[in-house]
Amino acid sequence: MSQRSFHIWLTVLQREYVTRVRRRAFLVATLLGPVLWVGLIAGMVLLTQSTESPAKVWVVDHDGLLTIPTDGEQFLPSCPSCYPDRSLLDYRFGRETKDVKELQREGFTCMVELDEGILQSEKAQLLHLEPPTGKTKRWMQRDLSQALERLKVREQSNLNYEDYLALKTNVVLLGIDITTGEQKGAGQGGLGFIFSLFMLTFVLVYGMHVMRGVIEEKSNRIVEVVLSTVRPGQLLAGKIAGIGLVGLTQIAAWALLSWALMLGVGMAIEQSSWMESWTATQGLASGTADFQTVLAAEEDLAFLLDINWGVMLGCGAMYFVLGYAMYAAFFATIGAMVEQEADAQYLMLPVMMPLLFSYVLASMTIDAPESTLAIISSFVPFSSPVSMMVRLPMGVPWWHVALSMTLLAGTAAFFVGLAARVYRVAILMYGKRPTFREIIRWTLRPDSGAL
Repeated sequence: MSQRSFHIWLTVLQREYVTRVRRRAFLVATLLGPVLWVGLIAGMVLLTQSTESPAKVWVVDHDGLLTIPTDGEQFLPSCPSCYPDRSLLDYRFGRETKDVKELQREGFTCMVELDEGILQSEKAQLLHLEPPTGKTKRWMQRDLSQALERLKVREQSNLNYEDYLALKTNVVLLGIDITTGEQKGAGQGGLGFIFSLFMLTFVLVYGMHVMRGVIEEKSNRIVEVVLSTVRPGQLLAGKIAGIGLVGLTQIAAWALLSWALMLGVGMAIEQSSWMESWTATQGLASGTADFQTVLAAEEDLAFLLDINWGVMLGCGAMYFVLGYAMYAAFFATIGAMVEQEADAQYLMLPVMMPLLFSYVLASMTIDAPESTLAIISSFVPFSSPVSMMVRLPMGVPWWHVALSMTLLAGTAAFFVGLAARVYRVAILMYGKRPTFREIIRWTLRPDSGAL
């Protein structure tokens, strides 16, 4: 490319970039995205602690399996230590059921009925006026299971419960990549799924920006004036690069703003009264916990501390650039072939199908990131931008990433070149949609507008 051609290409790029980053919609989306992302994480931390309503449970022990009588009609658990003190869960025990009015009058939210049948079935009815949260229900199941387990040990063996616990073993398997030493879990897969959704959205949105820009210039006859000074290949390359740079700018802005907001939210939480109450409920000394401690304590968010964010963001940016370039070539070709956006809808489906198919595969890749289908889809250029983003947080050999990017870069360059040949002829056609045979003929002509 000569210096003059480069200058023309740079001028087109600058025009496409500046006109789009100055739009109000771009600014709003750039600022709103990180706020929603960080707000979601902060909300998950705060809401799990603050929105759970207390549960008061009436436990009906018909056969006296887990309770002992006291004065009057009061009953106490035979294993008080099986029911730890919790601010959000309170038990009361008896031998008789209560009707709805009694439960409401005495402030109960749930009633559990137990009889001897539970020793074989290990199931009990949970009747509720207000459905308990998932965490509260897990607490109740764990407490009652421990009480029944203690009863079985006492009646069916000569061991005391403490000796039984010393013998009891629960094995937890932690998946660790033997080559990288990185731990893999469902949380990393979930993050990869979110990144794949972002990748799908960004590639499609900015690819369609290219298509709409081409259609707008063609329908307004602006392109006829522009092509008097700019070669079609230069115009197409500048348009693809300029709009792609807009997307890259938004990704970078999201990353920086999310990082800054996360720091700010973390500092605000550390200095709030909520932090003091959380520290007390966790049994920690005042002032010893920070925001990272809170994240580490949350099962659904702890994996965020183990992610190599530099690799994720760097590879994500590269896959966006390469994947966008390839799909933008397809969308630009569609835009040059039609005169109205409505006509393009029928041609978009074949282009979008590989991305949508790879997104469907992403849900299966979470459970089997090393399956043959997951690996192949992360190498195929049409699906690799989405598929590889699911696998990256769970650990991928470096040569997988290198090979995937190389194949994607070569395919993108090939299709951009073909798109330029079609664009050169189709952009000036009016009143007639080119046939498939004509498109093939244009792509095979060596002098038809390649870059």
